[in-house]
Amino acid sequence: ADLLVRLAQLLLLPLTKKKKMKPTKDFNLVIYGATGFTGTLAAEYVLREYGEKDLKWAIAGRSETKLEKMRTTLKEVPGIIVADGDDDAALKALAERTEAVATCAGPFSRYGSKLVRACAEAGTAYCDITGESDWVRDMIDEYDDVARASGARIVHFCGHDSVPWDLCTLMLSKKLAEAGDTLKAVDFYDDIKSSPSGGTLETMFGILSGADAKKKQKTSSFDPLLKKGEGAAPFKLKAANVNTLEFAGRGDYAARSFFVMAGVNANVVKRSNALLGYADSFTYREGLAHASSLEAVSTFLALAAFGVALFVPPLRYLLRRAVLPKPGEGPSREDMLQGHLHVTAYATGHQGTKAACKMSFKVDPGYMDTARMVVEAALALSLDKDKLLDVPGGSYTPASCQGTVLLDRLCKTGSTFEYLDDESPASSSSA
Repeated sequence: ADLLVRLAQLLLLPLTKKKKMKPTKDFNLVIYGATGFTGTLAAEYVLREYGEKDLKWAIAGRSETKLEKMRTTLKEVPGIIVADGDDDAALKALAERTEAVATCAGPFSRYGSKLVRACAEAGTAYCDITGESDWVRDMIDEYDDVARASGARIVHFCGHDSVPWDLCTLMLSKKLAEAGDTLKAVDFYDDIKSSPSGGTLETMFGILSGADAKKKQKTSSFDPLLKKGEGAAPFKLKAANVNTLEFAGRGDYAARSFFVMAGVNANVVKRSNALLGYADSFTYREGLAHASSLEAVSTFLALAAFGVALFVPPLRYLLRRAVLPKPGEGPSREDMLQGHLHVTAYATGHQGTKAACKMSFKVDPGYMDTARMVVEAALALSLDKDKLLDVPGGSYTPASCQGTVLLDRLCKTGSTFEYLDDESPASSSSA
């Protein structure tokens, strides 16, 4: 009798397992905001890189007409999902159909919150290209616990803001750890050639005007960027970025000037440190690198003049109406192909250990390569999920979630990363 019972159990076991299996999703990846400037670049990248591979993906947005037009242009896109950023039911349905979402629909404080909630509740991986630190603080405060409960990995800052700096800090911390040391300071030299798009400028205008700066009541008593589990992590970061000009050169660079995204990058690394614990405390410094002091001065003065114009309402109005690109517009393909980003980073450990690295991107990092970064970040969570089994649900940064898996994917698709043997940037290195 016992033998018969055991045989019956063995026969029924496959059926039991099938009942417990989660239903297969329709898509590995959905690109949300696909008809915008960066979203279109993301869709084109997927078609170019994965068009002949067995990838299930779809484009999504609020305009069915625009999506259908894009589908005709791309020809091989297998799916379309119509979902307005304010339609809870449509966003819920979208999140339930895919393993991962890569969203390019900003400003995110205006259009992104409900998609974060939908993915957090559905247990769906989520990546965006935001550079809006205060909005991310709100999302962590509201949905980190939801994502931890559902198993969703919510990963912000998966584009030019702030993958290169986040991953370089991670790798330098690993290098120091090999010598038994921990991070005391990291210093970045940014060699960048990029142009703004209308979407990025719209985000900037929204923050300056206050339209996208509405503060929500926090449920925690600490900076949500430090949130780990139920409380605040003890690991700290001090930002000491170049605020104006710095003429103490290093390696191939004679000077540095203020870089507008340095504060955002520092916030991202701050969260990575809170989650990964590089060190109890370390200093983060970053600046825009220049080959000459004259170049640094002229760049800083041009940026300062532009900043003044943005803060003066009549000038800002004229710039928006007659000079700057509108939402959905951006640099030409030719200009983007001539862009680049070389990030050189120097680290010092608490015991005096030194390490350096360089990460390079061969096209415009703000748009063409941002599209690649967010797609690869999302695909890491859907196609390489077996390599990330030790990462539970929650709100993350690229370094603290995809980490070296993302770095490997980027290096296989166009970027380069190298540790430097000495403290001089490898000027001959290219992406």
